[in-house]
Amino acid sequence: MLKWVTRFLAVLLFILPAQAQEELQIRDIEKGTGEEANVGETVVVHYTGWLMDGTKFDSSVDRGTPFSFTLGERRVIPGWEKGVEGMQVGGKRELIIPPDMAYGSQGAGGVIPPDATLKFEIELLEVKAKKFSDIDNGTLKAKLASGVTVIDIRRPDEWKQTGVIPGSHLVTFFNDSGQVNPAFGSELQKLISGPSDEVVFLCQTGRRSQALSEYLAGQAGFTNVVNVEKGIAHWIEDGGEVTQASLPENCWLC
Repeated sequence: MLKWVTRFLAVLLFILPAQAQEELQIRDIEKGTGEEANVGETVVVHYTGWLMDGTKFDSSVDRGTPFSFTLGERRVIPGWEKGVEGMQVGGKRELIIPPDMAYGSQGAGGVIPPDATLKFEIELLEVKAKKFSDIDNGTLKAKLASGVTVIDIRRPDEWKQTGVIPGSHLVTFFNDSGQVNPAFGSELQKLISGPSDEVVFLCQTGRRSQALSEYLAGQAGFTNVVNVEKGIAHWIEDGGEVTQASLPENCWLC
């Protein structure tokens, strides 16, 4: 369990730099007519990248192997996240990406020098729909009422601080250092019978539960995964009921 989750969270395809301070330039070379790429969806692209002096440093076209990533997961440089969103299948875009939206002052791999502005040509080949669903508080109430398994993956200190939603199960996923609970997989198996069962994940703001939902739906074969989009923080803002946490017997970190 620890290996697959750690690998999922640790593998970064590009280095993430500091917040952008210069403008990203986007030019449509050819407008697409197919499905639009939106946050949460996996896109398949061909690309070629150049330094501004014309030096080509990478190309999926030359390798003959398209590249795929999920918009919003922050696994690519910010210039790609912003530049690919909104494209339609069949379209091509030119992106001029300033250093702070690329690899910043560190450069990358001995190929991209520090503080380099980059030029990419990207062709969108395919859009794959998000494999998990996001829900709001109203839908969460309905699922709780119908007996769907809802799992609060926060830490024990968070459960104690805010309280927990009545009817939810408490199984910590991360500790405060980002380490994954090695017993999470076995605890999940106690709550659902298999990967086709519907299961709802909840955290403080929706980010941790989104990461878990993306992995389970995208790589672990789960077919009915649901994420509470804005977490328990929004549930409480909306006046949702919480109760004092009763910590489980096998509570990790307790």
